[in-house]
Formats: sequence, structure tokens, C-alpha cells
Amino acid sequence: MNRYFCPICLIFGIIGCLLNILLFSQKQFRNISCCTYFLAASISMITTLILGFGPHAYSVNHPNPVHTISSFCKIRSYVAQSFMMIHRWLMAMACIDRYMVSSINVKLREFANPNVAYRIIIIIMIIFIILPLHNLFFLDIKNGMCVNSIVAFTIYHSLFTIIFGGFLPLLIMITFVILIRHNLATKQQRRQRDMYKIKGSTIRLLNSRDYQALMMLFVQVIFYILSTIPWMIFLIYAPFGRRIHNKSNNRVAIEKFFRYITEILVYTYPTLSFYINIFTSHTFRDVLVNILCSLLTSRERFWYRSRLSLIRTQTN
Repeated sequence: MNRYFCPICLIFGIIGCLLNILLFSQKQFRNISCCTYFLAASISMITTLILGFGPHAYSVNHPNPVHTISSFCKIRSYVAQSFMMIHRWLMAMACIDRYMVSSINVKLREFANPNVAYRIIIIIMIIFIILPLHNLFFLDIKNGMCVNSIVAFTIYHSLFTIIFGGFLPLLIMITFVILIRHNLATKQQRRQRDMYKIKGSTIRLLNSRDYQALMMLFVQVIFYILSTIPWMIFLIYAPFGRRIHNKSNNRVAIEKFFRYITEILVYTYPTLSFYINIFTSHTFRDVLVNILCSLLTSRERFWYRSRLSLIRTQTN
């Protein structure tokens, strides 16, 4: 997996995140607060992918620095967890933002604006730069693995990661996707009631946009659940496993393999984020095609002008 799977995921993940950044930074998305969260999350995901898959890909022909260099073990775990927490909570905030936008309450809708999103992003970054600092002090290399050196902090780390990195973001996402579905159903009923005031094509367009937004969030939540739950199971097991002494070689090997697989699964979510957006929303597909066509057209114009300038120079 280190030789093929990790490098492929790293390359496709970084390309996807860069395309996400390109899409969400377009003029038509800049004033949409939800896209502000997605943009910040995409930037955070790049760092997560590099620190997540990078060492595994590097270890194909070299010793894995995570399990051989103490300082790298500490710093990598701290930065990776910090940025992972940031992008997960930004996705959760995006769900809350979409709930506010879909609400019939005017006061709630006022909170769904880019200025509020910028402030929330800064607050989330500050919180999750501070909270994972324990990794710098209590992580170390033991028996060829980067683990917490004190059993008590293994329990704390597991609880911290499960609650703030798994359970709470997951609960927020599921709850607000359900609430969004309720709000959109209410709005659709109101549009049907007021059909005589609104053109049928306009109603279909609004319903289509609402459906795309809901589907995009729903699929994101599904992939988040699938990639996170195995890691949460391992984190629940880890403190109990540390208390068991005189383990057989087979058990140690199984634990290392399970840890490796669950950790890799966690990083598949940021890898697939862009492709989920493109697959579930034809609006994003259309914008991406327009951007790529614009870039190709600009390149052709540049090439044509360069050739024309060269011909004129040679003629003169």
C-alpha cells in the first residue's frame, strides 16, 4: 500500500484540493459563506494529506521518519491532528451555515455571510492549534512506533480525538443535514403554494439547487462516517491494548496493521472531497469546465501573440 496506494492518494488528493481552492475562490462563490468554509477546509486538507500520506510514501525506500525520529514523530502528529481537526470542524460549520441559509427565520439567515464565516474560521484555527499541543510533550517512539509515552495520556488522547475529531463533528453534520432536509421540504411546500406568483421554471431551478446542496452535504457526511468510524474503534481499543503485557508477536503485528489501515482510511476523506463535490453537483462541474476552457483559451491566445510577435520581429 505504501508503494502504490499512498502516493496515488497523495497526488489525487492534492490535485483535488487545489481544484477545490480554484473553484471556491471564483467570483460567483466568494460571497457564499458555505464556500468560504469549503475553501478554508481545502487549504487545511492539503497539509493533512502531505503529513498523512507523505511519510508512508517516503518509507517505501527509506525508514519511516515517524517511527525513527522522535522530533518528527511529535511535530507531525501535532500538526496533522491540528489541521485534521480544523478541516473537520469547518465541514461541520458548513452544515450549520447551510441550515441557516435554508431557514425561513430572517435573523438566522443573517448569520450566513462571509464576514461571520471568516471570524468562525479564525476561532476554530486558534482552538485547534492550542488543544492538540499535548502531542509535542507526550508522544515518543516506543518499540518502533510513534505512541503516547504515558498510558494516562493514551486515554486522554483517545478521548480527545474521539470526542472532538469524531463524535461531535459527526453529530453536528448528521443533525444539521436532517434539519436542512426539513427546511428544504418546508420551502418547497411554500413554493408550490405560491406557484401562481412564481414561474414554474424558477421553482424547478430553486428546487434543483437545493437538492444539489443537500446531496453534496449528505454524501460528504456518508464518506466522513465510513472513513472515521474504524479509526474511532481503534482509539477506543488503544488504551486497553496498552495495559496488556506479554503480547504475542502475532497480536502486536495485528494491532500495528489495524492501526495502519484505520489511519490510512482517515486520510481518504480529504482525498475524495473534491471528487465528491464534482460527482454530486453539476453546478460545480459546469464551473470547473468553464475555468479549464478559460485557461486553455488564455494559453492559446498567449501562444498566438508570442508567435505573432516573433514573426513581426523576424520580418523587421
